[in-house]
Amino acid sequence: MSVQRDLIQKRLHDEGDKLIRTFDRLSPRQQALTIYTDGMEWTFKDLVAHLVSAERAFLFYGRDILNGGEGAPEGFDINAFNHREVARLRERTFAQLIEDLRAVRRETIDLVGHIADEDFARSGRHPFFGPMSIDEMFKLIYRHTMMHLRDVRRLIGPEL
Repeated sequence: MSVQRDLIQKRLHDEGDKLIRTFDRLSPRQQALTIYTDGMEWTFKDLVAHLVSAERAFLFYGRDILNGGEGAPEGFDINAFNHREVARLRERTFAQLIEDLRAVRRETIDLVGHIADEDFARSGRHPFFGPMSIDEMFKLIYRHTMMHLRDVRRLIGPEL
């Protein structure tokens, strides 16, 4: 196995575990707290829905690039996507969304395990950042998790 593949899989695993452990520790009152108010009012539950839908989208576009496609379409509206997807998942419980997050992260780690070394250099369009390599795209998945975990800890406290 390549060092690159091992690193990405390990970081996806470790950062996913940290995030899920943090969410598992939230009380029902904390789950209902608003974390974002910048154009979108999202609770922690909405954030989990966002993480699930975003990672599913990354998987979809990553697979597309690996199969010779371009990735996200030109002009992809990430804000509209986020609003639509969070609203679509609103009926799921917090526990169901956590299970969805576990499942999509396992799927991501599995996919990375099947990427040929030479395919990490393939390029396509990321839904937010535009053109980049598959290597960069999959690293952004765990960095996206890290960014949101930082925001959670700012609101709730680092002890989570």
